[in-house]
Amino acid sequence: MYHNMRQQIFRVDNKQTAIYNKILIDGGTGLIKVPLDKWDKWHELITDYYRTNDITQVKQWTYANAIQGLEARLNKNLKK
Repeated sequence: MYHNMRQQIFRVDNKQTAIYNKILIDGGTGLIKVPLDKWDKWHELITDYYRTNDITQVKQWTYANAIQGLEARLNKNLKK
């Protein structure tokens, strides 16, 4: 998702967000939702990624802070 965002293959942010969330949901990953109180940190990390092409920090932060629904899916799979 971040690689495609960096390339700006979609010109409309809402369209881009919707398509990436659809891909993530279909893939069983969850939904990207950056909480408003964490927006500044996310913006800082994504800006660093766009500048350096090092995805490590923004990717780790996203998994820890901005994916909704992943925990529920993991718990469901563990019960199987």
